[in-house]
Amino acid sequence: KKADILNHLELYFLHFDISLMQRLLPKLYKLKTLIINELIYDNKNILKSLVYNDLEILKIDYITIDEASIIIENSGGHLKEVSLKPYNFVYYGGNFSEESLIFIHKIYENCPLIEYLSLTFSPSKDHFTEFELLLKVCQHLKSLLLVTSNIYLRETEESTLKNGEELLKILIRSAPINLRELRFFNNFKFSLKALEEFLEKWRGRPALSILTSNSIYEGEDYKNLINKYKNNGVIKAFRCESILNVENMEFKI
Repeated sequence: KKADILNHLELYFLHFDISLMQRLLPKLYKLKTLIINELIYDNKNILKSLVYNDLEILKIDYITIDEASIIIENSGGHLKEVSLKPYNFVYYGGNFSEESLIFIHKIYENCPLIEYLSLTFSPSKDHFTEFELLLKVCQHLKSLLLVTSNIYLRETEESTLKNGEELLKILIRSAPINLRELRFFNNFKFSLKALEEFLEKWRGRPALSILTSNSIYEGEDYKNLINKYKNNGVIKAFRCESILNVENMEFKI
């Protein structure tokens, strides 16, 4: 009876009645916060009935990329946080490239107020183009978690470094002034030269916190570079952490 006035819903469970949740969630149209560990909707038409015009915070551990896109499309333009577990995307068996491209588009089309974002994409020309457009549109963005690919996409060392360099160039060109935190999940790697050029061009902006799970940055050359820009006030923090900490937007650097 009170479903139409409930603003915040946070649920974590191991076993539950799927049909009950599928009947309940469409009725909670006044939600501002939806935090749930799993969302299961086999029928996309039923999923489209989840319309939350007041939604500000969306956190779901296990959800497919296309399902997330549907919910975001049906939000009312007030979303400030979209936090999705990237580990699920890394092992994603669907059309990762196409659906991740649509996901980026849905974010900048429907989330002008977004501040905290989990974003997944393939390192293609189209994805980089859409990503740069997102940065230009979403001017309130403060923290960005990036997942660049899944296990089914094979990259050479050369292409990985090239894609990393392109990503850093886009961030320099188009990152919003409020951006203060970058989290890199999975297959992100930057050459020493590309990282130094990025940090040098970041001067004059708010100090940047960077979180990664790649141990390459614990090498002596990288440590010296990072410490140099910490001392110069360009970097606030640069940490190598477990993937669980990287993906957890509540884990503070």
